[in-house]
Amino acid sequence: MPSIKCNLHTHTQFCDGKDSMEDMVLAAIDKGFETLGFSPHSYTPFCLDYCVRDFSAVEREFARLKDKYGEKINLLLGVELDYYGEMPKAPLDFVIGSVHYVRGADGDLYAVDESPEDFALAVENGFGGDKLLLAEKYFETLARMIREVSPDIIGHFDIIDLYGKYEPAGGYKSAALAACDAARKSGALVEINTGRLFKGKGGLYPDDFIIKQLSENGVGLILSSDAHQKEALGYEFDSTVLKLKTLGVRRLAVYGKNGRTFTEI
Repeated sequence: MPSIKCNLHTHTQFCDGKDSMEDMVLAAIDKGFETLGFSPHSYTPFCLDYCVRDFSAVEREFARLKDKYGEKINLLLGVELDYYGEMPKAPLDFVIGSVHYVRGADGDLYAVDESPEDFALAVENGFGGDKLLLAEKYFETLARMIREVSPDIIGHFDIIDLYGKYEPAGGYKSAALAACDAARKSGALVEINTGRLFKGKGGLYPDDFIIKQLSENGVGLILSSDAHQKEALGYEFDSTVLKLKTLGVRRLAVYGKNGRTFTEI
């Protein structure tokens, strides 16, 4: 049973998740979670491969599950809103703001986390072969999203590193730290995301230097597994908490029946 018993970043069959909402609820209860939030990917008309297409269907299923399991687990409904996505017209408990696409110099939108091939295409066609320029544009877009969307939570802060494999130095580090400053000014939480660990594609989002910067500047942090299947729920939460302590993090945000609070770690 994880020491942090809250996970808000959860995907299901309504977007690009593997399991149903009900299967996710049952898995969360079995793992001892107190709060489970659903965050389907917002509708992006230019790319329908991964996003929710009928948010009203999500609402109906959420209401059914809340009625059925509400005494066993606190269920919340949110959205993972891409900067270029559409906000659903529905009452939400939280909004995770994320960037999955960056607009290139040619005006086209390029996915930054779909595949190594798509990332290479973005670098070549959208940014003239300049990988650093893509990263700088990503963090600039992230900062713009933070300012304009005002999300409750900022998702996978440095997902640009998934296929970029950047060194935390130079222009890349400067761009990342500028986005950190936007997060600080916003008051939003930044998620510590274990989804990359679960997929075996590297460490946490964000990188250690970003976590340290955020923590030192008083930015609130929240643990997330970005689960796309039930096995990923709470993945490596306890070991991640131990690592966060070594980076100077002393508390994490959690959502409960009485709203958002902070718990010491």
